[in-house]
Amino acid sequence: MDAPRGSFITLDGLSASGKSTVAPLVAAFVNGVHLTHDASPTFPRMRAEMDATGNLPARFHWWLMANHMTSETARALTESGRSVVVESYFPRTIATHRAMGHDWPPEYPSGALVPNVPILLEVDERIRQERLRRRAERGTLSYWHQREEPNVVESSRVYRAFNLLRVDSSDRTPEQVARAIADIVRSRVPYGFKEGNSQ
Repeated sequence: MDAPRGSFITLDGLSASGKSTVAPLVAAFVNGVHLTHDASPTFPRMRAEMDATGNLPARFHWWLMANHMTSETARALTESGRSVVVESYFPRTIATHRAMGHDWPPEYPSGALVPNVPILLEVDERIRQERLRRRAERGTLSYWHQREEPNVVESSRVYRAFNLLRVDSSDRTPEQVARAIADIVRSRVPYGFKEGNSQ
């Protein structure tokens, strides 16, 4: 009999929806691994260099590459029985770049590990805008986030096309949101991962 596979949990959503805050908490609650794209020491430098070019198609394909690398790491971990939590996976990359004008179908690329717990983290728009305002005051609201914001309707449309599991964090603490996601993880069968273009 095959050993149980770990769950693959992804958190996607608009900027300032709480992904970075909630993801490590979810990993702790499910005794899993919080897998970040910047695990490689060269990633921050490469990201900064790519962002500085201002080249939208190049940036999009660079993020696809980063997600594919994350996918392979997550595959190895889940096959060993570990659960994995990733924030900002393929849906985020496709949604943000489509909002900025780069057309790409809303689907997981062929060969990518598709999550069995794909979460769309949502928050009341007034709360999100206040978080963005604070980021702008701190100087941490990037050019790319500012470029996406005028067309977040398109980002949201892409997220809907992925059929992600919606979790509203508006009236909850980060810990409460993470516990709600952990409950979803426990309610789903950690088998039957699919690869390719569908969930």
